[in-house]
Amino acid sequence: MTIALIAIGVIVFLVIDGYVIYKVFSRQRTADDYGSIPVPGETTVTVPAGGMKLTYQESKRAASDEDTIYFSAPDSLEVKVVSAAGGDPLEIKGPGFGGMGSSRSTQSGRSRDLIGTVQITEPGAYTVTESSPELPDAVEPTILIGK
Repeated sequence: MTIALIAIGVIVFLVIDGYVIYKVFSRQRTADDYGSIPVPGETTVTVPAGGMKLTYQESKRAASDEDTIYFSAPDSLEVKVVSAAGGDPLEIKGPGFGGMGSSRSTQSGRSRDLIGTVQITEPGAYTVTESSPELPDAVEPTILIGK
């Protein structure tokens, strides 16, 4: 009986661990599902209703020390999302509680920082514009638009 409970516990642990790993890697794959734009730049994407994530990416590995990532989107970044039909820019909600958090990652020669999420209420075409000045120290800066 004890061996059966241990076996069930190990199986449950492996299933939960597999799910967590799947979610972490799927988040990286969906970062540019709708497109990407160079900084500065502009593009129009067609998206369904729901959340749309905006992520800043550079093609370099950020320096790290004991799992701390010293990389973030520049303060001068100016991203706007507007319906192609016109209107006011949509609100970009930053990561974490009240936009005060962060979501950074480095892998495969690139560093990413989640800018925020836009809630799309009406499916359709939206124009994403990044109008900050040139970033002289950035290596291939890009805005990824994804799920």
